[in-house]
Amino acid sequence: MGTAEARKYIQELRRKQENPYLWPDFLTGLPDKPAILKKLGEAFPKLGKYSIAYVRIANIHPYLIKYGPDRHADIIQWAAAILKTTCEKCRNCFVGTVSTHDFIIMCESKDMGGHIREAGRIFKKRIEAYYSKEDLQKKTALSFIRNGERINVGLMRLITVIADNKVHTEKSRLIHDMGRVCEALETTDDDIVVMNNAMICKGR
Repeated sequence: MGTAEARKYIQELRRKQENPYLWPDFLTGLPDKPAILKKLGEAFPKLGKYSIAYVRIANIHPYLIKYGPDRHADIIQWAAAILKTTCEKCRNCFVGTVSTHDFIIMCESKDMGGHIREAGRIFKKRIEAYYSKEDLQKKTALSFIRNGERINVGLMRLITVIADNKVHTEKSRLIHDMGRVCEALETTDDDIVVMNNAMICKGR
């Protein structure tokens, strides 16, 4: 009896292992890297018709420094929920988590811009609950002097790098390259940038 049950468990386990969409990330409930790589294999050859977006919660580290980690998981879950529910309006939209604060979206190019803008708007409204009235008025979480210059660090927001055309990178490097571009975007006032070959070459 015990062996038969164990064998059945292994058979079910192997069935699930063949489908990475059945193994979501614990914190967000979203598919994680194995599912992202599987979906990327489908979307990458069709760039142009399909778009791939790399989304990050920007300025979350300054928030954690000032306010502490108590609501860290809550912020991540809200970001995941906003991205997922925004994209559910599109039948072929995929949302996964690539790291703690970073997400991947894949869908038809004609729908991507609308998804990203709506998610950014909803997240911006939601994060008001995490800051003091003073910080919200100033739109600044931290302010300090560095090399004689005043540095103001803004509030959390969603920033996005979109690949919607063929670029000079391999499929295996695309997400890494997009993450690097997203890191640079975090230091600017822009929320969305479309990836191009110059951005890739700059980092090689």
